[in-house]
Amino acid sequence: MKPARFLFLLALLVPAAAADRVVLEEIVARVNNQVITLADLERSRQAMREELSREAAGPELEKQLQEKEKDLLRDLIDQSLLVQRATDMGISVEADVIKRLDRIRQDTGLDSLEALERVAAAQGVDFEDFKQQIRNQILTQTIIQKEVSGKVMLDSEELRDYYLKHQQELARPESVYLREILVSTEGVPPEQLPAREERVREVLAKIRAGEKFEDLAKTYSDAPTAAEGGDLGAFEVEKLAANIRDVIGNLLEGGVSDPLRTPQGYLILQKVAHLPAGIPPFEKAEGEIMQKLYLDKVQPALREYLNNLRREAFLTVKSGYLDTGAVEPRVKPVVRGKRRRQTSTP
Repeated sequence: MKPARFLFLLALLVPAAAADRVVLEEIVARVNNQVITLADLERSRQAMREELSREAAGPELEKQLQEKEKDLLRDLIDQSLLVQRATDMGISVEADVIKRLDRIRQDTGLDSLEALERVAAAQGVDFEDFKQQIRNQILTQTIIQKEVSGKVMLDSEELRDYYLKHQQELARPESVYLREILVSTEGVPPEQLPAREERVREVLAKIRAGEKFEDLAKTYSDAPTAAEGGDLGAFEVEKLAANIRDVIGNLLEGGVSDPLRTPQGYLILQKVAHLPAGIPPFEKAEGEIMQKLYLDKVQPALREYLNNLRREAFLTVKSGYLDTGAVEPRVKPVVRGKRRRQTSTP
């Protein structure tokens, strides 16, 4: 995580002024024994704006915000259901939470987790709330992998069948498949830059010692792609920035570039594959086909998994708020003359 991103998250957690608290703590939805407040919804909206603003601005940014904003409440409900499911299954991620916090500590140049907590306290943030955000993220990822994506299977016949039927769709201009490791310098004070440079040297030493690029990306990269091993996907060579073309131009497949200084920090790239123009052979297209078919299966499988959690949950949404993931409740047998059902108002 970038230092600037850490400070931004802290800012999102700063308590509202007392005069505003009554409004901000309005309950928008109840998910079993958990509540989602207007403050939660506003924090999610602000975080989404910050993320989208990295890629868009002006009218395009506002258009993307409008398209995605309708699903904010759905996504908060989904996360609550997934976290509760993971908790019910006895999944513990405390070791991963500590690792994530320690990585943030390193990225911000602090010498201890206690120092990190003091930074949070200095901004009026409850550090336990910040830890809980991280815990929820990891629990969500863990339960999705365990219950959904880890059960999606693809066989070679399915991949080859897709290749034979979609060859023209697979035709492409010359392109390269890249991975990245970004050591961020955004928001880093000048006195902490040597520590960032040392981190770059450490990463390069591990790469040269034979450690896997994707594993190092998960540990060291500050880019949003870190969790996916730095996976950037394929790019048309002609559309790459000139400085990127220069650093990867002479690399063989699997080769790693020297660090490239960018406004965001030090960027290390790996040329995973070089794809010449035309219809690629199956071996070159297999990864792309696998990713597409995998996503085609995972997304509806995850939605159905969430739908089942929703049907089993006691879930209410306050009138005037939209839950785009709403489903019809499962009809339950009458027990002692009473039946629990979903309602639309808390």
